[in-house]
Amino acid sequence: MLARSARDPSWRKRLPERWGADVPAAPAGGVWLHGSSLGEVGALLVLAEELGRRRPDLPLLLTAFTPAGSAAIQRGLREGQSHGLLPFDLGIVNRRFLRAVRPAAGVILETEIWPGLYSACRSVGVPLIIASARLTQRSYRRYRKIRPLIAAALSAVRIVGAQTEEDAGRFRALGHDGLDVRVSGNLKFHYRPQEGVLERGAELRATLGAARPVWIAASTHEPEEQIALLAHRLLLDERPDALLILAPRHRERFAAVRSCLRRSGLRVAMRSRDSVPDAQTQVFLLDSLGEMTAFYAASDIAFVGGSIARAGGHNLLEPAAFGLPVLAGPHLFNTPETARLLSDAGALFGVRDASELAGRAARLLGSEQARRAAGQAAKACGNAGLGVLDRTLGLIEPLLPAPKTRSVPSSG
Repeated sequence: MLARSARDPSWRKRLPERWGADVPAAPAGGVWLHGSSLGEVGALLVLAEELGRRRPDLPLLLTAFTPAGSAAIQRGLREGQSHGLLPFDLGIVNRRFLRAVRPAAGVILETEIWPGLYSACRSVGVPLIIASARLTQRSYRRYRKIRPLIAAALSAVRIVGAQTEEDAGRFRALGHDGLDVRVSGNLKFHYRPQEGVLERGAELRATLGAARPVWIAASTHEPEEQIALLAHRLLLDERPDALLILAPRHRERFAAVRSCLRRSGLRVAMRSRDSVPDAQTQVFLLDSLGEMTAFYAASDIAFVGGSIARAGGHNLLEPAAFGLPVLAGPHLFNTPETARLLSDAGALFGVRDASELAGRAARLLGSEQARRAAGQAAKACGNAGLGVLDRTLGLIEPLLPAPKTRSVPSSG
């Protein structure tokens, strides 16, 4: 936290929430839904919306741990939902938090196994579900080293809804005998653009220029910005009107990427300063939060970062949902099922360096037919999410309190 706050001051804000001293004003007896960071929030909001539609009698508390995740939740909050930051993983702090909000059940998304939090849930009596549960081979190896601690934490969990059979097997191997693990699928497959995003994307595209080729390098890590810039230089030799939208993954790196762009010699515009690029802009830095999906909607193709930088890759389904061909590096161990699905469909193209990135981008941007075919295949892959939301809610609903029925006065 100290290291992160040195780079990003937003980590130093709302500290009373981190210590459980300032607790969200959420009515007791509701459902607590937690997605740690920005990557989980899209699925979290989808789950919250459908749960709220089915059970409007239950208040929903949505929590995150990172500032970016919190900001995304706040932008997507609906009536009947409240929000707060999850406290530090200290038993006394978590018990204070849980006794204050008193949820009827808790739903944790993906891979957030915090021993202090889970122990507090067990002691306070909050049944836990891990939904869209994911456990990579690398995470599994780390957790195996402290298996007794992880098994004790998982004893607080009623049901694990795993993304794949491989994930289910790893949870079974880590958990106690009798841990209820089922395969319900990946909630990120259910991703749909939020209301108004497509319209906002169309407005942005009209500003960027309908005829010019536009590609986005999204959720990038170091050194992927430099790789994207080098690829763009190569692309400009063939398509001098091309525009690169560069969207770094972490807010604390915005300043470093700005410095890199100023030294690049390219004509650069920045969201924080220029709002939108003009016809002469060659690179546009998206140094803001919460707008990437609108810029996906305004682009022709997308490179998804964290995949050359060995971070495991980020959400490939977001650009696919907008009908974009998806480019990514070889390191997709966080999303192997999604990568396999998109690749088999002809919607995902692997690249290893700037040269391959530039070549693949040039071929797709130069052929409307190839781009449309890959984009349609990408969009069709979203159908793999049909049923995931229903299966996930089927795990959660039996643990919820029965709906309150109004008493009918007797006629006598």
